Amino acid sequence: MRLQKILLILSTLTLFFNNNCAFSQDDFIQFTRYDQLHRSLDGNKFAFRCILLDEARPEQLYSNVLLKDLASDQLICLNPKPERFAISKDKKYVLFSSIYGLYLSFLETQSKTVQLFFRSPTASWVFQDFGFYQDMAMIYVNRFDNNSMETFRENYPIGDVKFTGQSISSVELKKLKKPVKSAQFNLPVADVINKKDYSVKLKNHVIKFAAETGRKNIGNYQLISESNKTSSPTVLFKNCRPRLMSVNPNNSGIIISVFKDGGHITYRFNLNKNKLALIENKRYLSISWLDESCYTCITEDGMFLRSIDLTINRKLDNFVLPDWCKNTNLNFPKYELQVGFAGKRDQANKMVTQLRQSGYHVRMEFFQNKSRQGYQIRVGGYHSRNQAQTAGKELEKGNYQFRINEINNLYEYFNTVSPIEKISFNGKNAKIEYKKNLYLRSRIVLVNKNRKIEIIVNEMNNIPERSRW
Repeated sequence: MRLQKILLILSTLTLFFNNNCAFSQDDFIQFTRYDQLHRSLDGNKFAFRCILLDEARPEQLYSNVLLKDLASDQLICLNPKPERFAISKDKKYVLFSSIYGLYLSFLETQSKTVQLFFRSPTASWVFQDFGFYQDMAMIYVNRFDNNSMETFRENYPIGDVKFTGQSISSVELKKLKKPVKSAQFNLPVADVINKKDYSVKLKNHVIKFAAETGRKNIGNYQLISESNKTSSPTVLFKNCRPRLMSVNPNNSGIIISVFKDGGHITYRFNLNKNKLALIENKRYLSISWLDESCYTCITEDGMFLRSIDLTINRKLDNFVLPDWCKNTNLNFPKYELQVGFAGKRDQANKMVTQLRQSGYHVRMEFFQNKSRQGYQIRVGGYHSRNQAQTAGKELEKGNYQFRINEINNLYEYFNTVSPIEKISFNGKNAKIEYKKNLYLRSRIVLVNKNRKIEIIVNEMNNIPERSRW
């Protein structure tokens, strides 16, 4: 089943743009972990951190803050990472996708964003294409399902969408039943370079990538400038690999992104000086020009509105979390404490149970060398050595000895049952529950006064044939 799913996804990769973030909507996500539960002051919303995990890529983890609105029954990602985008003809709106859904932002001094659709990161479908219509406040959305291998086209009006507050809100769009007669229109977006894009024409210039010669330079290119004013071309630099090259609407400026000397670099070409000017040591993943001097781009650090000289440089995905959950920590811990060693698994399980009942995040890890083998008992998750040292001193009061270890496998660390997180209010309990056989499962439930359990956020995973909770 897993192999079949991967093959289906790979067969459609040519249709999608992947920005090389930790996870994108084209990736197979095996399971998720919830933690850091928060409740709003009015009691109608809960926020939590959601971590994406996949056994095939244990080194890649990605975390976001999700919000469940009980009144609307909507699940919202409060800090999505943009992957692809489209800009409307009037240049007022940007529509972008992330692994968690589709979003609409208003390109003004202070950008505001609404979530149009939520997408579970473990869903089988992806946003194949989306954008605006030319003459109407409408968008089109193409969804591709990796299971059925079908594409579904939908149209939605966005004229009544309201941008409220500093944090991302959500709306419910009503799908149009009748086909839209207006033509599609999005500003052109340049993304991953291909062989057709290896040269561009400017005023009196041609900028092009030319393949290096020789066995040692296979796959490498030179960046060359050819000018009508000079008889011989100028080599701007050698031994690079092209990633993106885009010229502005009046052919007076160009943005170039390359891989060189072990890292990505992005430049703008100065037409007057026939020289490159460094923008940043980051990769531009896609770019769309608003006019001859301003553009929207997605880089390794997010989505930006910039001018070619960087006098304008505004981060569009600088999303603000609500005050009641702004302390959610998206960083991963670096240290844990080894507090015991057991030669047999049942002994290790007993120690784990005791420590977990005391409220610790605890796991065991098999260890073997020439002299002994058994299970190391590891406790906590700390962001600094000082935090780990302080926690260790507390454990010493319970007759535990400790040693500070670096966490060298975050996948195994998070694929571990933690003590239940619980928030009590008005005689009710909201809590994150965990369950594990081979892979961790998480869900958030509300226990009412009569002990009736209501699922607030169900588990999101691709674990086949999992048992009932």
